[in-house]
Amino acid sequence: MKNLNSKNTTIQPVTLDKQSYDLAIVGSGISCTYTLIHYISLLQEKLSKTSGLPNKLIKVAILDKSGEFWTGVPYGSRTGKQSLIITALKEFLPPDEKGRFVTWLTDNYDSVLQSLKTRPGVLNQHWLKSYEDIMIKGNWDELFIPRYVFGWYLKERVEKLLTEAKNKEYLQCDLFSGEALNVQKIDGKKYQVDFATSAQNNSLIAEKVVLAIGSPPNKASFLSNFEKSEADKDICAIADMYEPSQNSNIDRIVEFLKQSNTPQDNKVLIIGSNASALETLYSLNNIPEAKNLISKFIVVSPNAKFPHRIYDDPTPNNYVAQNLVTLTQSEKFTAEQIFEAVKQDVNAALAQGETVDGTYKVISKEVITALNLLDFAEQKMFVIKYGIEIGKYQRRAGQDYLNIVDKLVSEGKLEFIKGKFIGTTEGKSGFEFMDSSSQEKQTFGEPIKVVINCAGFQDLTKSSSTLIRNLVDQGICTPNDSKGGFTMSGDFEVNENLYLMGPLVAGNINDKLKVWHAESCGRIFNLSQKLAEALV
Repeated sequence: MKNLNSKNTTIQPVTLDKQSYDLAIVGSGISCTYTLIHYISLLQEKLSKTSGLPNKLIKVAILDKSGEFWTGVPYGSRTGKQSLIITALKEFLPPDEKGRFVTWLTDNYDSVLQSLKTRPGVLNQHWLKSYEDIMIKGNWDELFIPRYVFGWYLKERVEKLLTEAKNKEYLQCDLFSGEALNVQKIDGKKYQVDFATSAQNNSLIAEKVVLAIGSPPNKASFLSNFEKSEADKDICAIADMYEPSQNSNIDRIVEFLKQSNTPQDNKVLIIGSNASALETLYSLNNIPEAKNLISKFIVVSPNAKFPHRIYDDPTPNNYVAQNLVTLTQSEKFTAEQIFEAVKQDVNAALAQGETVDGTYKVISKEVITALNLLDFAEQKMFVIKYGIEIGKYQRRAGQDYLNIVDKLVSEGKLEFIKGKFIGTTEGKSGFEFMDSSSQEKQTFGEPIKVVINCAGFQDLTKSSSTLIRNLVDQGICTPNDSKGGFTMSGDFEVNENLYLMGPLVAGNINDKLKVWHAESCGRIFNLSQKLAEALV
């Protein structure tokens, strides 16, 4: 087994100017990785039905801004080794792929265990102590494993497939390290992908291109409230916890707070209460030096709630989502009514002593039943708006993360504020927010030393990404009505021979797909298989 920390890959990045390829994939996270895995598998199947000899060598180019291929942000070094998958492994992957991963974990158990033992941090040590016996017995299904281990698996799997394809002379893959700036049509059919490296601007030509660029950038308007010069020493502002990496930002926070003359004022403000906010809280409490320097955490978000807890045995007792069931028996109803019925069912379940985790599958099943009974116009409203809103009521996370939340609350070191962050106050002694209930501007008057942005993603029509802006301005890609994804066909085409995979697939409805959320690993696995079929 290769060392995960090694920077050597089977196929080295190249920097050749304007090479021509059959296929180029922009971005090399799991959207790219699974598309490539499925693509190669389909090519192998195709070859096995013929003479076993390829008609031609297929040339593939992969472009990635970070130069870290196959893992993306969540499963690579930018997230670090302390972050956990947000759901248990049995939910994280479809059954067949989960089986492959578990086989890999079993075959490479000694190397995996040794790597887990070297992770720094008190919570990392506690995690291993709690689950080592379970891992030894091979009972992986209930575990919320560290995400980098899955990235390790993906990297080995795709590199093995690429090596086999190269040796059998039917596919060659070149890797490019650089930031994609533009994709433009040339000669009516081909595409030129322009990108910048640390040394120069460059480009490549491809017959087909897949945009696998991950989620849009986070909303970062709050940065306008800070002076961006090195002279500003009042507040440590983190616009993106994973850029350049979570570990480097934790180090930055620690060094900043060490300089504080008023340690009682070392409050950390986290904007947002999504999974990345929860992970940030966990990671900062994993490092004793960081934890001991922070006097309090403030979390501000419109709902002021972290995801609900996932339990080991979530099965409810004969639970019925009565409001959804009644709605589906109506002659006609709307997407908004499905949303309201979910809210009522969730609140009723909690009042009856049930849990969101325990009712999740029942409610989800009824939602799909209701969705399929809507007319097309209402299905579209569900896809572009209400599907995401329903997801907010059913957000779940594992106990490893939420135990830390409970501990901080009991110690008085975590405060929730229900509202939308506006900006820091004059003199940067606190911050302003729009109260969710009164819709009035209010002020948190206590000093804040660190601000971490874990807000949602930008509207694609107002993106700070050079690539996204260029794609939209040229009319190459068109934001769909959700403004969180690009309009595409049932074969994932956003333009002729230009395809889409990953979170930007969200907000699409056509004769083949209804996608309101495309960020989970399992969903990307399934969608990328359909894309690979279209490409082959």
